[in-house]
Amino acid sequence: MRHERGAQGGRGVEAAGLSREAVLDTALRIVEARGLAALTMRGLAAELGVAATAIYWHVGNRDALIAALTDRILGDFGDLAPPSPDAREEPAERIVGIGRALRQRIAARPHAIALLHEQGRTAVMMRPAQRALAAEVAAAGLDGERAATVVRAVLHHVVGFVLLERAVERGPEPRPGPDEVWRDPDGVDPALARELGRPHDPDALFEVSLSALVRGLLAS
Repeated sequence: MRHERGAQGGRGVEAAGLSREAVLDTALRIVEARGLAALTMRGLAAELGVAATAIYWHVGNRDALIAALTDRILGDFGDLAPPSPDAREEPAERIVGIGRALRQRIAARPHAIALLHEQGRTAVMMRPAQRALAAEVAAAGLDGERAATVVRAVLHHVVGFVLLERAVERGPEPRPGPDEVWRDPDGVDPALARELGRPHDPDALFEVSLSALVRGLLAS
């Protein structure tokens, strides 16, 4: 009886217009909320209120579904560019803008990024960012090996920053905390020790560190 009700529900939703895009949208929400392990064909069907056969009809098996999700996520990175492009900005400012946008996208979708990594598509994901950075580095007058170094350094900085943030976020509460670690300066300037013991703004740190990196590389 349960199977019959599911099948009837599936036909009802299909008649109401269940589409491949709706299936992918729901599957992606599951992955982004709970990770790839939480995505099952039966669970996806339940989420949509249809029979599992309806899912197979629209997207194929789970491997085909994951391949389609991978393409969808990659497409979301295809338009990576500095927000509100302004021709009056210096290349360094636009490069920082690209890095900022990339950090925001990666940080906002950790499970989706993990899916791309598991599928061996990380390099493809980074290509739009590489192209956008390459264009700005060329506008700054760099080419060849020196230009490639700037592009790679920016990408490493952005990805490394996000990974560290993620590790801190998911890790246990530090014991002792920074305030306790730096309570005794032990030869370090007391003012510096006090600052190191206080919470910091990761957004501000990202901006100042990436800007310094970019301007230093462009000027060197």
